[in-house]
Amino acid sequence: MQKVSTPAALPGRSETVAVIDVGSNSIRLVIYKGPGRAPLPILDEKVSCGLGRGMDSSGRMSSQSVDIGLRTIRRFVNIARSIGVSEIKAVATAAVRDAANGSDFKKVVERECGIFLRVLSGAEEARLSALGTLSAIPDADGIMGDIGGGSLELAEICGGKIKNHATLPLGMIPLLESGLSPDKARRKLIAPLLDGLLWLSNAKKKTFYAVGGSWRALAKKQMDSEDYPLRIVHSYSLLRSQALEMSREIAGMSSGSPKDLRILGRNRIESAPYAAVLMKSLLKKTGVKSLMFCTYGLREGCVYDDLSPQQRSLDPLVVMCEEIALKMGRSVEDGKAFFGWIEAAVPDEYAGDPRLRLAACHMSDIGISEHPEYRAEQVFLRILRMPLVGITHPERVRVALSVASRHAAIENLIRRWEVSGFLSGDNIEEARITGLALRLAYTVSGGVTRILESTRLERIEEKLVLHMPDQIPHPETVGRRLGALAKAVGCDYETIAREMPEDWKQVSLGRVVELE
Repeated sequence: MQKVSTPAALPGRSETVAVIDVGSNSIRLVIYKGPGRAPLPILDEKVSCGLGRGMDSSGRMSSQSVDIGLRTIRRFVNIARSIGVSEIKAVATAAVRDAANGSDFKKVVERECGIFLRVLSGAEEARLSALGTLSAIPDADGIMGDIGGGSLELAEICGGKIKNHATLPLGMIPLLESGLSPDKARRKLIAPLLDGLLWLSNAKKKTFYAVGGSWRALAKKQMDSEDYPLRIVHSYSLLRSQALEMSREIAGMSSGSPKDLRILGRNRIESAPYAAVLMKSLLKKTGVKSLMFCTYGLREGCVYDDLSPQQRSLDPLVVMCEEIALKMGRSVEDGKAFFGWIEAAVPDEYAGDPRLRLAACHMSDIGISEHPEYRAEQVFLRILRMPLVGITHPERVRVALSVASRHAAIENLIRRWEVSGFLSGDNIEEARITGLALRLAYTVSGGVTRILESTRLERIEEKLVLHMPDQIPHPETVGRRLGALAKAVGCDYETIAREMPEDWKQVSLGRVVELE
């Protein structure tokens, strides 16, 4: 059976880091807290300042936008310092980089706000955006495209490495201010610039990773149009044909209906057709087989860029699940112990991805404070909607069902929340078996790892055998739940009592009897 191996979480306390992203259209503050490999945003705020608007004619940022921008940065710095962040990372992109008065703006910000403002070159911006994508999707393979207000960053990602990259003046502001219709902008502005990037064809039959607010808006509209059951943009995927059809429909949108306004937002209605024609051009130029939306980009890349090679090698999904376990009062070793214990029960045909079972084991106690009648549904929905990365939508459903299956049958959940389209029959069985095995493990041990480790579950030919110390009470539920698990994996079962090790005699065992 396939095993999973993940490096242990690195020592050291979790830090809180602030990133201030001074963009061409808006300035955003995101404060991250948690392990550096997978920090979660605890505050995310942006202000539309329009630093890049009107620069085509003047070459300078307007005094009004500069004033708004300066006041916004000063406020964001005060918020970050009040929270007590360990570091403030401030970066500026196309508007400040290209403006004739960009260096003056940088000096004023640094003098009045007391921070260093790093003005990124186009190459640096593309690299950091690609690093952000890699931090959330370690196995990314294809082309990353980050669309912003002033520019479009493109980068080739392969084998965890960033290869070719480029920055193009194809942000939403220059496209809107060109005065061209979306189709004319495609022919006169977009196509000539993309034709010069021959390496884009290296992504043929791979994936295009779409980063940036304008493309997230397209994803939200597409989700609504197909009544997609999981409204989480990150890792939302479309086949090439679906992505092209979406792009054609939105590119031809002449005016926004009230529903479009609600989904896209007032600021995106006008730019959506331009974002769509740019998307369509890139899909055709690259020849990718699929499109995946990624909510991690420049800001997350700034955090990831500071990590050591050892930290980068960690699985972001496992790190996040370990952090969740720690917040519930569990140790990282608890999840690993449960994972090792239940592996014997999983038949090869349902082995699936062991890292998903490890994630489920780390989060297996997440419903402990929920009402028993609603526990299965609550843990299912909570995991389904968590801001997890390193996981696709179908994988997210499988982990959620695995933990829910620890508490109750999952068929009603699958029907009620219309997630059957994410799963094959084997996926459902894998989730059910994982949950049943976890339920047995908790019944045997009461969730106490030391007690669990005094028992053993193994598959001997066509029989599932549970070895237990003879001094641990054998509640009726142990036999019933062992039988349910054995039936699910298609074999008989047996419980073997053995003498309890001497060093276990002082351990309280009462919790085992109480479990139902």
